[in-house]
Amino acid sequence: MPDSTPAFALTPALSAVLGLQLVFLLAGCAILVARVRSAPARFVGLAPNRLTPSPLRASELFLGAACVFGGAVVFHVAAGWIADRWFPAPSDGTLGRHHAIVGAGMQLGALAGLGHAWFWHLRPSKRAAPAPPPPAPAAAPLPGLSAAAALREGFLAFTTLLPVVWLVNFGWQAVLERLDIPAPPQELVSLFARTGDFPSLAIMVVLAVGIAPVTEELVFRVGLFRWLRTRPPRGVALFVPAAGFAALHGYLAVFLPIVVLAVCLALAYERSGHPLVPITAHALFNLNTVALVLAGYPV
Repeated sequence: MPDSTPAFALTPALSAVLGLQLVFLLAGCAILVARVRSAPARFVGLAPNRLTPSPLRASELFLGAACVFGGAVVFHVAAGWIADRWFPAPSDGTLGRHHAIVGAGMQLGALAGLGHAWFWHLRPSKRAAPAPPPPAPAAAPLPGLSAAAALREGFLAFTTLLPVVWLVNFGWQAVLERLDIPAPPQELVSLFARTGDFPSLAIMVVLAVGIAPVTEELVFRVGLFRWLRTRPPRGVALFVPAAGFAALHGYLAVFLPIVVLAVCLALAYERSGHPLVPITAHALFNLNTVALVLAGYPV
C-alpha cells in the first residue's frame, strides 16, 4: 500500500500509471455516488443478493482450514530448504529466486491444501448427507451470473473499492504518524521496488495477481464469510474474516486498509453470489499495487 506522503521522481512510466489510477478513482467515486442509497441496506445484509447459504458444517470448515494451513506450512518449509540450499538470497536485499521459490512454496501449498480438502473431503459426492443450511438473510433473490458477467462485476467491484481503500489508507497512515507508531512497509512490496532479477519478478507477479487472489478468496470469502453470514451477528461475518485476512499480511501499516478491502470484497461476493467477482477484484487490486510500485511510487 503506498505511503500517504510520497516523495518521488515523476517519470513517464509513473505518470502513465498515476493517470490511469486517477481515471479509476474518479470512476469509482461516480459508482459510489450512484449506489450510495443502497449502501446501508447492503452493509447490514438486507439488500437483494445472489449468495446462497454455505452447505458446510463447522467441522468441515475447520477441516478445510487445516488442509490449507498444513499445505502452506509443508510446501513453505520444503521450498525454504530448496531455496537456502541452491538459491541463496541476494546479499544486496533485492528480489531474487530465493524469494520467488519461498513465496511460490507457500502460495502453491495453500492452493494444494485447498484442492485436497475439496476433492477428497468437501465435494458433495465425498460428503455425508449435508446438514440443512441455515436460512438466508431476508433479501429478495436475484438471478445468477454467467462467468462473463461475473468478470465484469469483478472489474466494477475493483473500481468501486479503490477510492474507499485509498481514503482509508491515507487516514490510517495519518493516525499512525500522529501516534508516533512505527509502521514499516511490507517486505514483499519493498522487494518489488528493488527487483534485480526479471524471472523472479515474473514469478512473484503471477503469485500476487494469479495465485494469491484465488486461494485467499476461496478461504476467506467463499469459505469463512459465506459460512458466517447466515449466523448472526452480521458484524462477526464481515469483520472476523476481514481481520484474519489483514492479519495474514502481517503489517500494521496496511492493517486497516486491508480490513476495509476485505469487507468490500465480501459485500461484492454477497451481492453477486459468484466467486469470480471477489477473485477478479482482488487480482486487479494486487495488479494495481504492483504497477504502482514498479513504476516508482514510493512504499
